[in-house]
Amino acid sequence: MADRDDLGNIGLECSEDWVPLPVVGTIDLDPWAEQQARDLVDRYARDGERGDLRLLARDLRRVAADSRTREPLGAFAWYLSGHRTVAAVLELDAIHPDATVPVISLPWLAERMCASDFGEADVRDVRLPVGEAVRIRQNVIGERKRLLGPRPVIRTLLHGIRPTGTEAALTMYVSWTEPVLDEPLEQIVDAMARTVSL
Repeated sequence: MADRDDLGNIGLECSEDWVPLPVVGTIDLDPWAEQQARDLVDRYARDGERGDLRLLARDLRRVAADSRTREPLGAFAWYLSGHRTVAAVLELDAIHPDATVPVISLPWLAERMCASDFGEADVRDVRLPVGEAVRIRQNVIGERKRLLGPRPVIRTLLHGIRPTGTEAALTMYVSWTEPVLDEPLEQIVDAMARTVSL
């Protein structure tokens, strides 16, 4: 099982609304973003909506560049037809045991991943096909976009997963800002978590 511990071959099923972001490798973001924007405009048109190629390309470039700064194993951006900017971002990452944390447990994941920006998080233990997991739904305070501007509320849903037969953990972290997306996005992300495989 040692080769499973690197968590480098993660499987995840998602709809075409989720655009895979090039977070690893040396892909040039400019041509990538332009091509993805064209694909989004085509998808929007099939859905009876209009897409702005220039604004979508700029947003895709920004989202991919931001995700690259965190160096996740994989990332996806959720674009709703007709919208000019990303609705949510999903990032997959791994946590490996080391000398300071020799055993990664679900209680440790819950303690490490919970914030207290808006009171206690909604923490639940769940069973996924790939293994035991902790589900954490919480809102956190984001970074200011302008020097004197307000700090936005970031809505998050995290699944901290202990895949069966591994010592490492996998995190699936989704963030968004629009409250109206809370219920549908939680349902979508919970369903996606059930498709995670190694």
